[in-house]
Amino acid sequence: MNNPLISFNAEAENGAIHQAADPAKMRYERMCNEAQLDIDKEVPPPPVAIYIGDSPACTFGNFSASIGKPKGKKTFNVSAMTAAAMTNSTILNYRGNMPPNQNGILYFDTEQSTYHAFRVFKRIATLTRKSNQEINERIKYFALRKYSVEDRIGMIDHKIRNTPAVGLVIIDGIRDLMLDINSPREATLIVNYLMNWTEEFNLHLHTVIHQNKGDENARGHIGTEINNKSETVLRVEKDKNDDAISTVEAVYIRDISFPPFAFRINDEALPELIKDYVPTPEAKGNEAWDPYQDISEDTHRSALDSAFPTPETLLRHGELMDALRDAYADEDIELSDYKLKILITFLKNKRMIEQVDKGKKKGNPYRYLQDFYY
Repeated sequence: MNNPLISFNAEAENGAIHQAADPAKMRYERMCNEAQLDIDKEVPPPPVAIYIGDSPACTFGNFSASIGKPKGKKTFNVSAMTAAAMTNSTILNYRGNMPPNQNGILYFDTEQSTYHAFRVFKRIATLTRKSNQEINERIKYFALRKYSVEDRIGMIDHKIRNTPAVGLVIIDGIRDLMLDINSPREATLIVNYLMNWTEEFNLHLHTVIHQNKGDENARGHIGTEINNKSETVLRVEKDKNDDAISTVEAVYIRDISFPPFAFRINDEALPELIKDYVPTPEAKGNEAWDPYQDISEDTHRSALDSAFPTPETLLRHGELMDALRDAYADEDIELSDYKLKILITFLKNKRMIEQVDKGKKKGNPYRYLQDFYY
């Protein structure tokens, strides 16, 4: 039997290995030439697919997201967005701007049963006031709940690549394209899919993800990646004083923002804009405290640098609470136990700290991830 190591060494000596690397070199050179920008060649702004108010919040070549707690009417909101894109009209505060040569819509529902997915499809159709024939020509709606994670991704990729004139893709339930919502590797892979699809096919993609129960952040590592890479992130939640009303606001947006708006579900089971909506002011107490909104990035970094004085510093939970309480107090921020719990959840979700795997089910210490992306 031939020794593969001897064969490898022989090929390396005569240059065969280096020759085999040439195609890769050529490939990367071609990719770099494609990616390189020229200061003398202007890059025009991307066309707008959907306006929110006067904000060009959803453009071609980018993706956006809706986040919110369960039962906050996120899918009702996305139904209005889809119908606005279908009709190039204003529904709620969404105004479609789809060009005639790229106005096809793909809608992928990953989490609802076929019956409930069909109800959403009917709702979109009713909002558009178009015929069933027009709806079927423009919108392809897929209920993917029964399929495996791998097949869901494959089906979405297949339809994007093989459906002519697609301008808008909706993925209602990005979490269901993953096995582990807290896997950094899976999160990166899924977001890379979103970036590739939107840029390669110059379309806009909107996805939906739940928020964490303990704070206002999108759930899991995938939520952090989507917050970091999205053009716009919308928060859809029930009004704190009236469960019949849902509000929509921009949490992150790269362009000019828009005033928050609100809607209710009318007697026809359709989302209906509440004109001149003014939210009732809420007392600033524990329930309203948000470490993202209420504390600046620089303050967080300064406090964490103090709590973790060296890169090797590891803190168990009790030590972490004491260190954070003292570090934030030095920044003139007093933290109750309740606020500390919210803060630690926020820091973990934003990948600013993480628990080190020491083989224990409980009690693993925390370390500071100094290169976090805010």
